[in-house]
Amino acid sequence: MRVLYVGNFNEKSNGARFYDSNRKLANGFIRNGHQVYQFSDRDIARASTWFGSRKFGILPANFRLLETAKNFWPDLLVIGHADPIFATTLKQIRKAVPHIKIATYNFDALWHQDNVNRITAHADDADAIFITTAGDQLTQFTRKNNVVSYFPNLVDLSIDTGRAFENVDPQFRLFYGMGNALPEVERYNVASRILDRFGDEKIEILGMRGKRPIAGITYQRHLGNARMGLNLSQGEGDPLYSSDRMAQYTGNGLMTLIHRRTGYDHIYKEDELAFYDDFDQLLEKIAYFIEHDDEARVIAKNGWKRTHEIFNERVVTKYITEVTFRQDLSEDYQWPTELHRI
Repeated sequence: MRVLYVGNFNEKSNGARFYDSNRKLANGFIRNGHQVYQFSDRDIARASTWFGSRKFGILPANFRLLETAKNFWPDLLVIGHADPIFATTLKQIRKAVPHIKIATYNFDALWHQDNVNRITAHADDADAIFITTAGDQLTQFTRKNNVVSYFPNLVDLSIDTGRAFENVDPQFRLFYGMGNALPEVERYNVASRILDRFGDEKIEILGMRGKRPIAGITYQRHLGNARMGLNLSQGEGDPLYSSDRMAQYTGNGLMTLIHRRTGYDHIYKEDELAFYDDFDQLLEKIAYFIEHDDEARVIAKNGWKRTHEIFNERVVTKYITEVTFRQDLSEDYQWPTELHRI
């Protein structure tokens, strides 16, 4: 089938976000045999004005999306984090292309009200909505014509090329990449405890104490040069929510440390991820695996294998397709497949 894929493909970053989940999803649809036309809404909005303004390019971008749909005649419209696209444009597309199905997705946390608003903006016009949080919170997005489902952060062997478990002498024992963290938040305090105990010679924590975030191939090389990765999101507790660092760390072969409260112990075994119950235990596990590197490498490899088996781009996009078109599920997906509906 033909898939019109609307998302932020970050052309302005000049390749610094080549590992972005949007590109993995596009690859998944293609590898499942579909033709994919990528429409980078933000970049097209900027390119639609003489002075590169996204704000003033929104109207032209919406017009161009409608014309693209008429010309391409897609069977499926996939929309991810496409803030510039109006709900009225989706209605116009559905009228112009009557057979079309519309799937929207969101990778961000639901404790941010602006993100809830972002999902809600397209909820009335979607056939299916996919969110990286599970549980009853998804019911707030149900409408009479849609279903809402959890879906996981995904990996792609052609993008997540690191094999950190094969590195016998990594530069870093632990890697944790944040944006610029605020001192009052939990993850800043946890990261401070780690640095205070273990120092910064073999511990690489970005986003605090003068260490800036990194991107592009530099970021991926850091992943390949670390034994452990700490997967601690800005806020935690919502079922199965994680930022995409979960997929990036496990997908590139780091032994990934994760709080049991996330619920991932229902998907992974104890020899595939390193679970901790509280932050005191986290410190002790870091200390243990610094001294027991062979065990860390085994867990890292097991987690890498499990992640690429169950969360790869082909499996995830197949699930999106089956749910959106109301097809019977073709396999036993290893995540909650409950469909929330009215």
